[in-house]
Amino acid sequence: MQKRRTCILLILAVVMVTGCSQKAPELESASAGSTIADTNPELRADSDIAKMEGVDENSAYGSVDERIAAVAKEIEPIYFATDQYRIPEDQIYKIDKAAQIFNGELARDLSIRVEGNCDEWGTDEYNYALGLKRAKSAKDALSISGVAEGRMSLISYGESKPVCMEHNEACWRRNRRVDFTLLP
Repeated sequence: MQKRRTCILLILAVVMVTGCSQKAPELESASAGSTIADTNPELRADSDIAKMEGVDENSAYGSVDERIAAVAKEIEPIYFATDQYRIPEDQIYKIDKAAQIFNGELARDLSIRVEGNCDEWGTDEYNYALGLKRAKSAKDALSISGVAEGRMSLISYGESKPVCMEHNEACWRRNRRVDFTLLP
């Protein structure tokens, strides 16, 4: 039974990743094409992104691990509504910020693992599929924002990697997310 379930999950993952057409990521609203700079110009001028891009990586950070740690502190998870994989309008600015950071001086040569996660509701199969859809939606949005697709890989953890273990709505909300992990 376990082998059969693993096989089904593998086939489902392959079909979802390779069989999907190249289209714009699923966004929650029609204004999804706007960036954070379009909606809040003062954030553009004062952002940590501008500070990070001005840093010479050779002088400030000695190793790849130090660069990864510095960049990882600036990246925020993307949160989703229950049973949704469309990027909510209030999360779009995080995609824009991540794209700028990933294409910045410290991270432009690093690979990015886009990790889909779910809350504890639903079957294992459903949560792995939903996590993969969330990761693909974030990857597509980053690609549209200028991050090279070849640098990104997808993984779904389903409900197996929660950041919160309590059984309440506030906790479940934190577990419905996409995380970004940088790799050398």
